[in-house]
Amino acid sequence: MRAFSLKTKAIALFTAIALVPVAVAVTLLTDVNQRAVRTSEESLQASILSEVASASIQLVRDVESDAVAAAAIFGHAASGAIRDEDAVASVRALVATRALIDAVRLEVPDAGISTMIRKASSDADVPAAPAALRRLADERGVGFGVIGPARGLLVARVRPAGDAGAGAAPGAGAGAAAPPPPGGPAGYVVAEVALDMLGRDLEVIAGRRFGGRAVRLLIAGHDRQVIAAFGVPGVAPGSDASSLPIWRNLPPGAGLNDRITVLAPHDEGGRQMIGAIETVPDLGWAVAIWRPEPEAFAALDEMRRRGLAVAAGALVLALALALVTARHVTRPILHLVAQARLIGARRWREIALGEALRGRRDEIGELTTSLGRMAQDLEQGEADIAREAKLRGDLGRFMDRAVVDAIVRGEHPLALGGKRAAVSVLFADVVGFTPLAESRDAERMVALLNELFSMLTEIVFRHGGTVDKFIGDCVMAVWGAPIAQEDHARRALAAAEDMMRFLETANEEWRERYDVEVRLGVGVNSGEAIVGNIGSDKRMEYTVIGDVVNVASRLEAIAAPNQVLVSAATRDLAGDAFPLRALGERNLTGRKTTTAVYALDPD
Repeated sequence: MRAFSLKTKAIALFTAIALVPVAVAVTLLTDVNQRAVRTSEESLQASILSEVASASIQLVRDVESDAVAAAAIFGHAASGAIRDEDAVASVRALVATRALIDAVRLEVPDAGISTMIRKASSDADVPAAPAALRRLADERGVGFGVIGPARGLLVARVRPAGDAGAGAAPGAGAGAAAPPPPGGPAGYVVAEVALDMLGRDLEVIAGRRFGGRAVRLLIAGHDRQVIAAFGVPGVAPGSDASSLPIWRNLPPGAGLNDRITVLAPHDEGGRQMIGAIETVPDLGWAVAIWRPEPEAFAALDEMRRRGLAVAAGALVLALALALVTARHVTRPILHLVAQARLIGARRWREIALGEALRGRRDEIGELTTSLGRMAQDLEQGEADIAREAKLRGDLGRFMDRAVVDAIVRGEHPLALGGKRAAVSVLFADVVGFTPLAESRDAERMVALLNELFSMLTEIVFRHGGTVDKFIGDCVMAVWGAPIAQEDHARRALAAAEDMMRFLETANEEWRERYDVEVRLGVGVNSGEAIVGNIGSDKRMEYTVIGDVVNVASRLEAIAAPNQVLVSAATRDLAGDAFPLRALGERNLTGRKTTTAVYALDPD
C-alpha cells in the first residue's frame, strides 16, 4: 500500500492544528456555558421566588398593621382612655386612608356585637371571623387564614390598654360599636386581605423578568389550594394544585412551615422542566416557578449552532491555507513540530534544532531561533520554579505567606528570633459582638464577619500595613514591619479613618441584609517592639510583641463604639496631619502609670 505523501500529511497536520483546538474550544465553551446558563437560570428563579415570597408577606403584613392599629384604638376605648364614639371615628379615619382595606369588622362574640366600619364610598362587607382564627388571635394576638379563592381573612385581638378588670365599658353613642370592657368578653378586629393582588403581582413579575416568554408561577397554601397563579394551564385561585409534578421536588414529609428552597428539573407531560419551590413559613405557603428547559436554555442552543459554524469555517480555512503553504514549509515545520513536542515533554537534552534552520533569514529561521531560546528559558525557568516551589512548600507549613515571600526573595532571615523595630499597632474589635451573635443565626454572623474582615484587610493593605492575626471578632494590624516605614504612624491613623468611613456606608447594606449595625472600637499605639519569628523549631510565627502591642489592645478595649483611641506616642509621630482631640490621662489595665489618650475625630 502506497504511503501518504509528505504534502498530504502536511495538509492533514495543518487541518488538525487548526480544527482540533477550535473543536476543543467549542466543546469546552459549550460545557462551561451550559453550567453558567444553568446557574444563571437557577439564580434567576431563586430571585423571583424571593421576590414573590416577599410580596406575599408584605401584603399580609400591610393589612395586619392596619388591623392591629384599629384593635389598639378599640383597646384604648375598652380601657376608658377614649370615648367609644371617638374610637369608631378614629378607626373610620384610619380605614379611609388605607389602599388595601375598604372596611373592618369589630366583633365581640360573647356580647353579640358585630359592627362594620367602612370607607364612606364603599359598601364592602367583611365576613365574621371563624372560630379557628379567633383562637389563633387569642394565642398570638393576630390570626390569618385563606377563606376562599383569592380571599384571606386577618383577625386582630382587641386588648384593653389599661388595667384589665376595671369595670364595665362606657356606653356607646348612637350608632357606635361598644368595644369589649376591661376583663370582659374578648373583642376582635376583622379585615379582609385581597389575595387577587398577588395574581397581578405574578403577571407583572413574569412580564418584567421574562418578557412574555413561557413561564409558570404559583402560590399555594399548605393544602395545595391555589392562592394565585400565572401561566399554569387549568389552574385558578381556589383550585387544587396537588397533582402538579412540581411538588415532587419537595423532600418527603416536608412541611410548608419549615424554611425550604428546592431547585431541580422535573418532567411534565413528557416535557422537561426546570423549576424551583420556596416555602413561606410565615404564612404556611409555598411559591413555585418552572418553565420548559428549551426556553430556559435557548441561549445555549444558539451557542452550539454558532460553534458548529465556526468549526466548519475553521476547517475550510485550514484546508485552503494547507494547500498554499504545505509545499514550502512542510519539511522545516515538521521538524519544528517534532522539536516542539520534545519541549512539551520536557526532554531538553534531545532537542536538536539544527544550524541549517537557524541560519535561514526568513520566518522559519526566526522561529527556529526563538524556539531554541524558548527551550532554554523554559528549562531554566522550570528549574527555578521547582526550587522556589519546594522552598515555599517547606516554609508555608511554618510561616505567614508574606514572610515566606520575603524569605524566598532573600529579604528575611529564616531562623528563630527577632529584632527591634519602630512600629505602629492597630487593634479593631466589633463592639458588643457576643450579644449580637447570640440573637442571630451563626451562619449569618460568620458571613457578616467575613465581609467585615475582608474589607478591613483591604484597608490595611491599601495603607501598606500587615494583618498580624485575627482574634475572634478582632483584627490586629502592624505598620513598620517586616518592612520599615518612616510614616508608619500616619499610615495606621489613615487606615483607622478609612475603617470608620467604610462602616458608614457598609452599615446601610448590613442593616437591610442582616438587620444589624456593626460598630468598631479601635486602638492605635506606636513605639519600639520586637518583630520576628517567634515559636519553636517545629512551629514558628512572624509577629510583633512588646508593650506597644499591649497598649494598643488596652486602648481598643476602652474605646466607645465607632471611636478611635490613639496614644501620645502615635500622636507625636503623626504630627498635625490628623484631627486628634485630647481625652486626658486614663488608667489602662495592667499598667501602673496613667496613659495620655487622644480621640481621632472624623473629618
